[in-house]
Amino acid sequence: MSEQTASASDRQPREQPPSAEPPKRRRLWSWMLTNLWTTLAGLLGVMQALTVQWWLVVVLGDEGLRASEGAALGATLLGANVISIPVLRRARIGGGRGRLAARLYVAVGIFTLLIGFAVALSWIGLFPLAQAAGWLGLGAENAHLSFRVVSALFVFTVFGMALWAFTGGQRLVDRTRIQVAVRGLHPDHRGLQVGHLTDLHIGNGLEGERLSTAVRQANQLGADVLVVTGDIFDFDPSYIEDGVRRLAALKAPLGVFAVLGNHDAYTGSEEIAAAFAVHAPGIRLLRDEWERLPLDAPLYIAGIEDPGRGWTARELELESMDRVAASLPQDGPALLLVHRPQAFAQAARLGFPLVLSGHTHGGQLALPMAGGHYNLALVMTGFTRGLYHLGSSVMYVNRGIGVAGPAVRFNCRRELAILELT
Repeated sequence: MSEQTASASDRQPREQPPSAEPPKRRRLWSWMLTNLWTTLAGLLGVMQALTVQWWLVVVLGDEGLRASEGAALGATLLGANVISIPVLRRARIGGGRGRLAARLYVAVGIFTLLIGFAVALSWIGLFPLAQAAGWLGLGAENAHLSFRVVSALFVFTVFGMALWAFTGGQRLVDRTRIQVAVRGLHPDHRGLQVGHLTDLHIGNGLEGERLSTAVRQANQLGADVLVVTGDIFDFDPSYIEDGVRRLAALKAPLGVFAVLGNHDAYTGSEEIAAAFAVHAPGIRLLRDEWERLPLDAPLYIAGIEDPGRGWTARELELESMDRVAASLPQDGPALLLVHRPQAFAQAARLGFPLVLSGHTHGGQLALPMAGGHYNLALVMTGFTRGLYHLGSSVMYVNRGIGVAGPAVRFNCRRELAILELT
């Protein structure tokens, strides 16, 4: 049994009431996220100039560039990177060598940014300490040598970590198993296992046989239900048919369910839905609707389709979620699939006991601390990875089995999760 609760035109973010104009700092941050490619290109130019200066001073022992020379080099590199953005974006969407060159540029750029940030921290933190040591009697020459040694150790350590992130770190896959308490769960359903995968980004490295391997790994979880919470595709519609045909091999006794994410909207939501209907009819694509699982006692699964806009918003209110919640029977709990965890507050307010999301990739890059909660996804949301509670509702944010942008992960392994309901 299923019920369609909203048309494609209804899948829109709810209009927010007018409010005071946000502070300039917030507007600037919003602009930077919205224009992410330009922002990263600008940062890359600055970091490249800082790295050149660091190499001259620290590695070669030279006096380095004068302020005017450094400013001119930084401006030149910044301008060159920003000007390259439109060309690279067109090449990324195209095929052949152009796409390969664009991917290589992005990968090298991200690697350089990581090293550049280490260099910047070195200048900001270590150089003043060396200067202070010189003033305290160590001597200017000894202080400078100490700075060079410590700075080099720090930057080359970050270099090694970045190298690992682009190689072995991004290949590792965690199979997470966790028990989750679900409010109102029937005693017969205790122990039911929900397999959760998300953010495959097919067309960005996870396609062909790699995708088939991921499908086999998901099936090996042995879950009663399998769910996919969006960003199935990256942006290229040429991968839709083959990708869906391979996903058709996903199997679970109580069914396989999926929702679409913001990248699926970029790829073409209607084209993806049509491909699922033809090539993978065994996968139930929930487009703002719900279905009862084939069990004696009622247990429902609902899916909300991402509107495809405002991916940087820290909170998300969806009219379609209100409609789905209002149409659900009240004789059993409903598990909610929604791509972006920013909708958790609304889902909790509507009474969904368990929400499954993705979108963040766990940040892909996280500081080397337990839990990995200090990661890049914090610029979007506080719900970056793992289990969260809000009132009597629980949300699990999966780190994803694919990647966005270059294949890079540090302290943030790819993930296949299985949640045991209690």
